[in-house]
Amino acid sequence: MLVLFPSLLLVLGLLGGCGGNDKHDPATGPGLPSQSDLKSYFEAITSSDPEQISRAASEVAADGSLAQGYATYVGEVSVAAAAGKAPIQPADVEEVDGGFKACASSDQCVTWTDLEGKDGKLASFTVNGTKLDDLLVDLTGQPPIGSAGLYEVQPEWAYRLPLSGTLNVVVTITASDVPLSAGPGIYIESDTILKGTDPAGPTVIKPGASSPVVLPFPKAQDVKLDGQVTFDLRLGGGQGSEPIGFGLTPPAS
Repeated sequence: MLVLFPSLLLVLGLLGGCGGNDKHDPATGPGLPSQSDLKSYFEAITSSDPEQISRAASEVAADGSLAQGYATYVGEVSVAAAAGKAPIQPADVEEVDGGFKACASSDQCVTWTDLEGKDGKLASFTVNGTKLDDLLVDLTGQPPIGSAGLYEVQPEWAYRLPLSGTLNVVVTITASDVPLSAGPGIYIESDTILKGTDPAGPTVIKPGASSPVVLPFPKAQDVKLDGQVTFDLRLGGGQGSEPIGFGLTPPAS
């Protein structure tokens, strides 16, 4: 399996250059929570602790906001990475002018700036200078894909890493009576076809268990995030596999 998560950078994004001075202007703007609450949110999403991330999503982020969705996405990826025996290593968070950063080394950092608030909660921000609504797609409103007695697949989130251009699509897979595993996906958008790499998550989902799984698609810098995802769901016990497909935009009603 491809090791997708040797560091936080491959989950959230990558930016070169982490130098700077010790004094920084705090994040300010109408409707934002306190600086300490903001820092607690970014410390949570870099902690690799799903419970801490969940608290930040509910207590610091505005309900239904992109900031809440981003934290939820990061939490799901953290769970998938741990289940795949490649846990994300936590990173320290520092303040920068108008935002925060987390570095894996002196020249590899994730930055969050242009913070927006709503009624004292965090609503949105940019990641490495890219607006969050250009990176994150909420798939949780889509109906699950299922087969009685075999499986249920719930699309969760799609997130494009700003500089690497990899598109991560998160699904939650629930096994009923047989063990399940996910194969690499294919992403189709107009004339563009992207072949995915090995999913990140548990090698096998046991009967009665459920887990998020990440389907990564490299070289997705230029796609519009409205294409179709398909992957093979492999059924244990020699029962073959079934194709699973869904779009990044909900079907027309």
